[in-house]
Amino acid sequence: MAFLVKISTFISRLCQFIGGVSLIILVLVTMLDVTARYIFKLTGGEFGFTVKGSVEIVSYFMLFALLAAFAAFVERSQIIVDVFTQKMSKAVKGYMMGTFMMGFFIIGIVFTWGLYESAFDAIEYGKVTQDLRISMMPIYAISAFLSILLAIRSLIESINIFKTGEFFDAEETGA
Repeated sequence: MAFLVKISTFISRLCQFIGGVSLIILVLVTMLDVTARYIFKLTGGEFGFTVKGSVEIVSYFMLFALLAAFAAFVERSQIIVDVFTQKMSKAVKGYMMGTFMMGFFIIGIVFTWGLYESAFDAIEYGKVTQDLRISMMPIYAISAFLSILLAIRSLIESINIFKTGEFFDAEETGA
């Protein structure tokens, strides 16, 4: 069990890194684009530098950031509503959380399969992004990779909850 927990922790840290880098790129591209547009406006159109495809870049890196964050913090992703759970025992809450984690495992597998197929379709049919005209294959492949990490972490966390009965409980931590 300790080995699975180490794998889950490693995947979480990897996804936190990927999500962080994605957010940094997203912010830098946005700042560069806004600055370039402002300079364009100030110079009356004399300075013509713009960030081509900035909306696409931001949207795809936002996708990566969200998928990475979901995989990194899947064990904290359930919102526990006090009205329904305050009278439940910790064992019942643990069983529910383990079941939810299995649901996230299934969602991760479905995402992975769909994105995997989309990646190969992008190669076969030559799908490219609208503005930058780059292949959609790496975008789908990275998304599929992050989705399989979600599935793996969800499965490990579910096994851990069912085996130990321990899970992240926001009611206990006050978070």
